[in-house]
Amino acid sequence: MKTLSLLCVTLLGMSLATAAQAQASAESQLRQAATGASFKIGDTEFRLAPSAVVAPATADTDPAQTIVGGKYAVSLGNAAAPARAKRSVAADAPASKLAAAVSESGVPAVVTSSINVYFNEPSVLADAVRSTGGKLTYSSDIGGKGTIEFGSVAEAIEAVGKLQGKAGIKEVSPQIEQLENILL
Repeated sequence: MKTLSLLCVTLLGMSLATAAQAQASAESQLRQAATGASFKIGDTEFRLAPSAVVAPATADTDPAQTIVGGKYAVSLGNAAAPARAKRSVAADAPASKLAAAVSESGVPAVVTSSINVYFNEPSVLADAVRSTGGKLTYSSDIGGKGTIEFGSVAEAIEAVGKLQGKAGIKEVSPQIEQLENILL
């Protein structure tokens, strides 16, 4: 009985170690695929991974091929995009509502089709919505923050470029969700 218990514990440990190694391999591949345009949120720079696909995480998600974090699963497409020196941000952003990015420290994140706008005056936010063609989904006049949603990550990234440096806007950035490395 003691031997059987020891064998079960050993096999469980081996399977968890294998899954953790697979997750680390997928993260390494995602970092290599992060050759797209870059953007900043605060002091942290992120780079898009154009060949990555973001989907809801399910029990069938293979951690050997996918980074699983919270409710998202990020996997790489057929091939990693080649690195390019200078790129157009919108050209590197997918036409879907979610995209993958990697921070300069290697932490994966999911980029949404929304942007956060920090402003001085409420009228500035209304003008930002009009000029970008997005849809206002959140606004706090007291906090000086608003969220504008777009049809795709590409549209959101393009809107960030249009709004940066505009009078009355303190900061504008894509909305992201950090991935917590959780194996299913």
